[in-house]
Amino acid sequence: MSEYLTITNAVEHAFCPKFTYYELVLKLKQYEEKRGTVLAGREFHNRHASTNKNYIPKGIEGGKTIELQMFSKIHSFVGKVDTVIETPTEIIIIERKYSDHVEVGPTLKTQLGLMAILIEENLNKKVNKAIIVFDRAKRLEVTFEITSDVRQFALSVLEATREVITTGVAPPSFFDRRCVNCCYRKVCPVGSLKVNL
Repeated sequence: MSEYLTITNAVEHAFCPKFTYYELVLKLKQYEEKRGTVLAGREFHNRHASTNKNYIPKGIEGGKTIELQMFSKIHSFVGKVDTVIETPTEIIIIERKYSDHVEVGPTLKTQLGLMAILIEENLNKKVNKAIIVFDRAKRLEVTFEITSDVRQFALSVLEATREVITTGVAPPSFFDRRCVNCCYRKVCPVGSLKVNL
């Protein structure tokens, strides 16, 4: 195991803890390059990174920085933050999602919490919120407060990820709608379950 986990590792664990087991313990490839939604999301991020370099949400004044790669010595993880706006008093995360599903669930909460921790440790400035741009068929901006509870939740997911890797024990999980689109559904006894609708 690499000494440093990534934000993506923790986000995938929040999606399903078995993801950690299959990818980081058994070393099974995801084959992301075969998944249309993943490729569309990457293209979405690349397009905005190159065409919207000066975009700052209305009502915010500050300097914009893109593609910050950072690591935490305190919590032993690394990650990239796509866009931040630095104001005189704080740093605001701008996160884009290629989705019409406007919800801050466990995966996004994990991502934003760990991003905030990285920024605060490396740039020594408070992160109080993120602006999430959901943009697919329609565009919607959502402001999300990054509280101490959000940071603690994100760190708990990071530690749970590390525990699966350290012990090598397959964690429990339950079938739900995410299993249908999971890249490990063919090898996972939970993800391959058939349900009668």
